[in-house]
Amino acid sequence: MNLIKIIVGICSLLFIMIGADKFLGFLEPPCSMMDSIPTLVWQILGILQIAAGILIWLPKYRKHVAGFFAVFMLVFTVIHVANNTSDIGGSLFMAIMLGIIIWNPSFLRGKAKA
Repeated sequence: MNLIKIIVGICSLLFIMIGADKFLGFLEPPCSMMDSIPTLVWQILGILQIAAGILIWLPKYRKHVAGFFAVFMLVFTVIHVANNTSDIGGSLFMAIMLGIIIWNPSFLRGKAKA
């Protein structure tokens, strides 16, 4: 199994988990900005994140999903910092993982087929 599939799997699982949390509220502690985001926007974010968790497995959409959400995660990291909150670890981790998918260096591609 090559490394890109492992990274995609981790990102997919995290997308589905954080998306489902928008509806079920099982992650502790909850997002510090949850109360300042309208419920409808919060639920739309959840739907987008769950869809991303599925679409990232499709090679045709992988870089688009990774690119959009890498920027998305970085923007929300900046918003959190601007609001003096400290729960940015998850968004930074996801932005880095998605950046690796976009960059896709040779070590992720595995051995060249002869």
